Amino acid sequence: MVTFAEPSRLALVVLPAAAALLALYRHRRRRGQQRRLASPGVWVRLLGGIPATGLARLLLWCAAAAMIALALARPQWGDQPHEESVRTRDLVVALDVSASMRCEDVRPSRLTRSIETILRLLPHLEGNRVAVVVFAGDAYPLVPLTTDLSAVGVFLEGVEAGMVALPGSNLQRAVNASLELLPDEGEGRVLMLFTDGENLQGDVASATEILAAAGVGLVGIVAGTEGGGPIPEPGRDGGVHYKRDSGGQPVVTRAHPEVLEAIADDLEGEVVSLSDTDVVHEVAAAIDQVRTREVIATQTVRRIERFPLFLAASAAMLFLGFVLSPWRRLAAASFALVIALPGTVAAQSVVPAAGAPGAQSSQQTGESAEAPLPKAPWWQRLVPGGVRRLARSGIAQWSVGDTEGATAAFAGAADLDPEAPDRLYDLGTALATTGQLETAHELLAKAADGGARDAAFNSGTAALEQAQAEAALEWLKRAMIANPEDLDAKHNYELALKMLEQQQKQQEQEQQQEQEQQDEEDQQDQQDQQKNDDQQQPTPTPSAGQGAMPTPTPTPNPNQPLFAALDRAEADAREAMRSPTPQAGKVEKDW
Repeated sequence: MVTFAEPSRLALVVLPAAAALLALYRHRRRRGQQRRLASPGVWVRLLGGIPATGLARLLLWCAAAAMIALALARPQWGDQPHEESVRTRDLVVALDVSASMRCEDVRPSRLTRSIETILRLLPHLEGNRVAVVVFAGDAYPLVPLTTDLSAVGVFLEGVEAGMVALPGSNLQRAVNASLELLPDEGEGRVLMLFTDGENLQGDVASATEILAAAGVGLVGIVAGTEGGGPIPEPGRDGGVHYKRDSGGQPVVTRAHPEVLEAIADDLEGEVVSLSDTDVVHEVAAAIDQVRTREVIATQTVRRIERFPLFLAASAAMLFLGFVLSPWRRLAAASFALVIALPGTVAAQSVVPAAGAPGAQSSQQTGESAEAPLPKAPWWQRLVPGGVRRLARSGIAQWSVGDTEGATAAFAGAADLDPEAPDRLYDLGTALATTGQLETAHELLAKAADGGARDAAFNSGTAALEQAQAEAALEWLKRAMIANPEDLDAKHNYELALKMLEQQQKQQEQEQQQEQEQQDEEDQQDQQDQQKNDDQQQPTPTPSAGQGAMPTPTPTPNPNQPLFAALDRAEADAREAMRSPTPQAGKVEKDW
């Protein structure tokens, strides 16, 4: 039986049907015009046949449009068995509401801080079943196992210290009440215990044995500090008083983390302090490590999508329409172009692998060539499901060692869905393998922020290969928090620490060398300046109040008489060379 996933789109079939009716009307009209002009025999003698009206070509195009409209409606027939796996956990939150939880050594108080932490933790527990137990001297279930985490938050807002009538703190009863809410067996059962560890009643060893026998994991959250503080109690006058003992001294309550640590050691559980700034993520990571998720397989029937058949039929009809005269040559050229274009685009857009011929690998050049990322083929954008097809193709090529093809496929999937953490993780991992570490680090960082598993480890490793020690430490730390048993993350973290230490030492040495060089230059400048000052310093002139400096006696020169005689001879010669000056005489009159 044929069904349509988008039946509302079937209305689009009306458009090609109307176009087909118009084509028939046009055909009948042109035939009538031809008959009025000449009889069929005349057309045959003149032109060799009756002129075509293009009806076949138009009907083929209308049929192709109808096939596209049917493909958009997503026709389906045939059944395909499909198995879905749902991962879940059963968690019970046991919350201590004894009087000691009013202590304000953890602001605003131990109980208030515990409730705030649980409310912030609930979004990390989506898909799991959560129950709540409150306990003091006795224990009572507050919320049964439910997937409605908003309801759990509503009930937690009404919890307050002293709501359990029997005073004290009994861990054994808290464990028993929690086990009553959990299934009798199965993986994925976890007890989250929020308490200050003051066990005034109950047998802790017996509670530990009960949890071990039931196979339930434990995550303990210590509320309070070992220094402790007084216990505030509301007075009848509306004021706040502090609890006192029989001697009138204030009662000081102190947290006992050793109680939860002893239980956790026997159960291989985890203990977290409520005072930690990142307590929510630490608790979430601890829950992931205590027990693996329980896998529930559900068998469903999936209808098989048949729209590719309609798209193929549409393409064939369009081609046949162009093959009909007068566009045979145009159709042949278009067909050749369609065949050659995808290969040309792929050849231009593929990122070369690190070991490909002609590619500059990061091992040879020391710097990875950041090539532009390939785009998704145009037809993948038109056909629904392009992201999934490209992702599956990339994974298949990656599994057989085709890094180049996997990178191109992952890049196409990321181009179609750039906000999906899994697509960014796949592409970042492939680029890191090909040596494009800078782009890979950015993509993996975005994928890690989006919650992609192992993205933090890959991002830290990429940063480590780029010699970015501080960034590598940050991401590898996140990877170890998410999976404390990851030995590779620990090893790379140690390498990043050593690299950071070496970089700091190298930086200090460079700074010291620069400082020494600067000192030498300053000293040389000072010496040069001193020399210039000494050369330019004038001879001091004695002041009027001081005695005149003695004039040195010149040493007689033995050649002085000779030099004087030569000077006189030279003066006489120059005198003789002068033009004679005319003598003034008396002029006699001649008239």
